[in-house]
Amino acid sequence: MAVKRSALGNNPLAQGIFSKTESEEESVIKIQDSRLSNQESLFLKEVEKEKINLRLSLELNDWLDNLLKQGKRKHGQKIAKEIWVQAALELFRAMPINWEEIETEEDLRSTLLKLESRIKFQDN
Repeated sequence: MAVKRSALGNNPLAQGIFSKTESEEESVIKIQDSRLSNQESLFLKEVEKEKINLRLSLELNDWLDNLLKQGKRKHGQKIAKEIWVQAALELFRAMPINWEEIETEEDLRSTLLKLESRIKFQDN
């Protein structure tokens, strides 16, 4: 029996030297999955998350950016902004305050100032 051969020669991909490349869609999905898993919070790991828009004051945003940069320099990795915000909200939730009673932004400011005073007083 005669073996059929291609006029172009052997397929270089069939030799095992090269691996088949993934489709662009598969690689995009893998990159997105790895980014999401890198940003997972350890303390909120089991919780389902929802994406929301969040606006921060310039002062808070600059403070967070600086915190991230310092963490990256000192520890070789940074904690994502969203993790810091989640941690802050978890801390708020754990405080001995009835958050449902706060009606206005002024009430919130007043409550936060009282909370800050209590924390500083306990540190001294």
